[in-house]
Amino acid sequence: MLKVKAVIFDMDGLMVDTEPVGNMICVKAHEKFGYKITQEMLFDLIGRNGTSALEYYRTVFGDDYPYQEIRQESRRLHDEYYSTHDIEVKPGLYELIAYLHDQGIKMAVASSTVTERVKENLEKIHVLADFDHVIGGDQIINGKPAPDIFLKALELLNVDASEALVLEDSKNGILAAYHAHIPVICIPDIVRHTPETLSKTYKVLDRLDKVIAEVVKK
Repeated sequence: MLKVKAVIFDMDGLMVDTEPVGNMICVKAHEKFGYKITQEMLFDLIGRNGTSALEYYRTVFGDDYPYQEIRQESRRLHDEYYSTHDIEVKPGLYELIAYLHDQGIKMAVASSTVTERVKENLEKIHVLADFDHVIGGDQIINGKPAPDIFLKALELLNVDASEALVLEDSKNGILAAYHAHIPVICIPDIVRHTPETLSKTYKVLDRLDKVIAEVVKK
């Protein structure tokens, strides 16, 4: 069992079931501008912030890749979809948050999504007030798999890496936690990870509420 002072959550694919919709939007937005997004590319993009995604796209499509135009189309499709659909919450989220509250364990969200949207999503599922800090991908330069966002979370939470736990679903998120020297539990979403990736985790669980049996307050 881990003794921790703080738990750091990813959001997309971990707290909310948004990755399939995000992938659909990504493909449609690129198709409008004549670009083809493969399944492999979608998996590589999961967990990246805007800066990291732009670097990835330019590596694949070249320096004339119209990032801002495609990003605006993605936002339009996102807003259109969620104007008629609710955000689906991952099983066990509310139970885990309630347990961590009862234990007096601090909580933060460290998501590659821009901060404004992270807060909007957390507000929609009624958990924004439960978190001590919310860090979006626009608050750091080097996105996952770099450790920057988790190092910032440690600073804001005022805890050492050994006193924290990261919850992640993506390869990039797992690597970011590993590089920050923070234990990470993986709750897989749409990607089946390789043994090499999973070897960098503390444990793999299939639901968020199963984390309850793994942590107590330090």
